[in-house]
Amino acid sequence: MGIRAHHSEPTDSELLEWLTHTVDSILGLGPLVMVVLIGVVVVLIPLTIAVLALRRRGERQA
Repeated sequence: MGIRAHHSEPTDSELLEWLTHTVDSILGLGPLVMVVLIGVVVVLIPLTIAVLALRRRGERQA
């Protein structure tokens, strides 16, 4: 009577294919552009946090 909560695969291949197709059709961008955009976002998040932390640290010392 065990209910399987997950697929045996790491991802649901049908869902991943649908998401990929939907994003491509909405944005109309190629895969390279998407990789670059995601990479920029991944790099900007920690940089933004670091800049805000340094600004806050500077305000405390003043």
